Amino acid sequence: MNQSKHIIIGTAGHIDHGKTTLIRALTGRNTDRLKEEQKRGITIDLGFTWFDMEDGTRAGIVDVPGHEKFIGNMVAGVVGMDLVLMVVAADEGIMPQTREHLDILELLGVSKTVLVLNKCDLVDEDWLEMMEEDIRGRLAGTIMEKAPIVRVSAATGAG
Repeated sequence: MNQSKHIIIGTAGHIDHGKTTLIRALTGRNTDRLKEEQKRGITIDLGFTWFDMEDGTRAGIVDVPGHEKFIGNMVAGVVGMDLVLMVVAADEGIMPQTREHLDILELLGVSKTVLVLNKCDLVDEDWLEMMEEDIRGRLAGTIMEKAPIVRVSAATGAG
């Protein structure tokens, strides 16, 4: 590993859209470490892990809570991120916390983003196309207007 190269990647998005599951799929590690998080199945505090990319860059990952009650923890986690993965569940689309997280990213000047359309295994191709069109419309005029959309299923490993 080239220890001089590193990047900080963070998550953002609505509760239960699969941020922690995505990180587990990418790294093999669960970032929900508190007993209460595991019991309730939600992220409460910031979670941290890492992986080494093919070019030797070490990617540190910050998993932020999606629940509105823990928005302060989300804000603390976003500061200093090089890239944010905005996770949106394909079966639900953009929800209130998605929008709130997007507003926070804009306020903090985060400019490098990728929209991860997760849970693609739960819907068909027509739904995915409709969802992508809806998301593009809702992101128009925001920092994520031109962000790439990546289709995945963190649960199955697809994408």
